[in-house]
Amino acid sequence: MNRSAVDLPELSLVVYSDAEQRGGAEVTLTHLLAGLPEQIRVTVVGVDDDVVGWLAAQRDSDGVVLAPIRSRRDLAAMRHHARTFRRLDADLVQFNLSMSSSCQWAAFMANLTRQRTVLVENSSMGAWSATSRRLKRFNSARSAVHVAVGERTARLIEDDAGLRSGSVGTLYHGVPDVARHAHRDGRGTRLVNVARHDPVKGLDVLLDAMALLDDDVTLTQIGGGPDRDRLVRRRDELGLQDRVEFAQLPWEVRAGDEIGRHDVFVLPSRVEGLPVTIMEAMLARVAIVATDVGSVREELDDGRTGRVVAPEDPVALAAVAAELVDDGEQRRRLGAAARADALERFTVDATVARYGSIYRTALDARR
Repeated sequence: MNRSAVDLPELSLVVYSDAEQRGGAEVTLTHLLAGLPEQIRVTVVGVDDDVVGWLAAQRDSDGVVLAPIRSRRDLAAMRHHARTFRRLDADLVQFNLSMSSSCQWAAFMANLTRQRTVLVENSSMGAWSATSRRLKRFNSARSAVHVAVGERTARLIEDDAGLRSGSVGTLYHGVPDVARHAHRDGRGTRLVNVARHDPVKGLDVLLDAMALLDDDVTLTQIGGGPDRDRLVRRRDELGLQDRVEFAQLPWEVRAGDEIGRHDVFVLPSRVEGLPVTIMEAMLARVAIVATDVGSVREELDDGRTGRVVAPEDPVALAAVAAELVDDGEQRRRLGAAARADALERFTVDATVARYGSIYRTALDARR
């Protein structure tokens, strides 16, 4: 990325994340931080030492760790957030929302202290309480820019929180290219999924689908998280111990670089925004089958660059996966078209240019 290629004035930017583990929203943010031009001075603020350190390291930025604001009763944490935003006195404060209810109290304090705020929604998952929806409406009305990672995701957020139609804009993210692997020869077909172990990712549905596929079809699931033990038990109950591997990678290893070692990428999610893993599978030239959630159809052209099925339907998921397993020519055709599409639409350079436009708009907004 040629950082000087983005036409932006010098500005100070606070990037805030309340994530306590690495997920797709945070991975997307690392690509942006690494690609922003040098005249943008970034400070990363968050609530977790490891996450803040990891994000700040993307461009050797300062990092500030604060106690999280869990509820309206965390007055000390609220005051600390307010003092921090005032002290940093940034031109813009950008909130990276991994789900609709993320960062709400922090954004509330930033708006109370009259910061210019940018809200970036990474998921179509609805707010988890009436209070969260009220905060969403307050913060959205006072933000300089409010965007989501896809058109359908933006509309779902508006509907859930009762926001004015069209008030949430759309900003597509991109990812760096992934490692390329030679075509794999050998018996059997290898499926792969990359996701944290959380019920919203639908990994239980994927296990049920695996039980319907032939015995020579294997799955590597790359991830980790609180739902791991339940998923392992479900795998064992289905007798899939020899066909399903739960793999974990060191933080410094990019999961997207592993996708190309497989034949089919499967995303069985119940909720998504604009999944980074789909973009990585597209770049890896791997055939994709994914559920019709969030803005997945804005990434995949069903039948041309991938296959899209209904969520919560292991039979449909298994049927399309079996079709791809049996049809190597279709896999190659989908993979080639997907890579060409991703290189045109989902690059980091394009992402940084889109953020440049957003920052210019936000800087023009009244404080």
